Amino acid sequence: MKRKRYIIAPHSASEKTVYLPAQFKEQEAILSIALGSCLVDDFTISYHHQSQRILLSEDLYRALLIPYKTKADVILVQHTLYIGPLIGIFTAGFEQNTAPLGARSSYFMKLLQSCRQHAGFAYLFGTHSIDWDKGIVDGLLYQEERWVKKQMPLPSVVYDRLPNRKAAQSAFIQETKRKLTQDYDIPWFNPYFFNKWDIHEQLLTDEKTSSFLPHSIRLDPVDALNKIETLLHLHHVIYLKPTNGSHGDGIYQLKKTENGITVCSNKGKCTSYHSVDHFVKKLREDCAIHDLIAQQGIELLQIDNQPLDFRIHTNKNKYGHWTVTAAAGKVSGDHTVTTHQLHGGSVKTLYDIFPDAEKRLKILQELSDTALALSRVIDEKMPGLIGEIGFDLGIDHLGAIWMFEANSRPGREIFLHAPLKNSEWLIGKRIVEYASYLTQMALTPIDHANAY
Repeated sequence: MKRKRYIIAPHSASEKTVYLPAQFKEQEAILSIALGSCLVDDFTISYHHQSQRILLSEDLYRALLIPYKTKADVILVQHTLYIGPLIGIFTAGFEQNTAPLGARSSYFMKLLQSCRQHAGFAYLFGTHSIDWDKGIVDGLLYQEERWVKKQMPLPSVVYDRLPNRKAAQSAFIQETKRKLTQDYDIPWFNPYFFNKWDIHEQLLTDEKTSSFLPHSIRLDPVDALNKIETLLHLHHVIYLKPTNGSHGDGIYQLKKTENGITVCSNKGKCTSYHSVDHFVKKLREDCAIHDLIAQQGIELLQIDNQPLDFRIHTNKNKYGHWTVTAAAGKVSGDHTVTTHQLHGGSVKTLYDIFPDAEKRLKILQELSDTALALSRVIDEKMPGLIGEIGFDLGIDHLGAIWMFEANSRPGREIFLHAPLKNSEWLIGKRIVEYASYLTQMALTPIDHANAY
């Protein structure tokens, strides 16, 4: 089934009238029009010869709570014309000031602007925004260089951008998610943060992806010392990572030395220990050891004598198929054990890293093929609707590719690098496309729908 795109605009010189392109005459009767949870059914239909425009009299335009003039995808299902997608970007941490999401306001401003360049509508909301009795939302939009609050319908699809695991575990947020997904049947994509060990186990059981995984062991309080010593004996350099960590926080690098081990953190601090036992005793004081993974260290490619890895971003498109939307190199800082920008890492384009065009294209193809294989297996094995993943991939000195991390809420820090702005635009396009796809899937068994 196909969707057709139209400009949706108000018509000021009429009341209770819908102006449709002439090709709609040949389709089933239209008895109602909907945007998200808002529906109107008291109108007359007139036809015109502007094949790319649907006009609504201003009273209908207001009744549907359409926030701005734009293009939108249109689907006709059982005599109702659905306009969309209407994307509710769900988050938490709202503040009562000119920057409603604090330091994250700039990211959401760019996301809303990006969505507006494509078909459909998008707004920002949280648990506090919903009036359940009226079935409407106080949505936040960014218009004319300022934040604006407008009444909006409940969305046709939710894009989850909760800031952290603590917010995601909130009882209020869990109940909001339950109501919207179960009571209102609204698709909700990227509904949770990935757990590193869960992802590792799923990828390890599939022959298409198992070879990309470094040797990893989940620690437990009983024999953590033995597991760390064994892995360190095998690989000489290992990393300890929190299973639910992000931004490189809480990661340790352990190196075997003649006199014991050296342990470095992303805070730029390195400490020598005479034995692994000595370090593990200190580790038990600082964190819950059962929340850690021990992982083989990989001898990575370097640039300017600094290790580098790669962020590969994947998104589903309008057909629900995985695509690569961004690829960039991340270079470690002088005193850090990972390439995360928040800990001193820097971003480089693949052109910067591989000036030779043939080599660059070969590397990009290999990284893309790997990221797509990983995306498909994660999508197949993990629950819920997943439409976006950010991968941290490494290439060793022999050319083998390794996956270090998969993120269901990938950060956008790499797009501060000016040459990657086009990738940021493409990600916005894919988010809107996938939202349109999910809206269509939720609305229509294929044999009951007509699209234009």
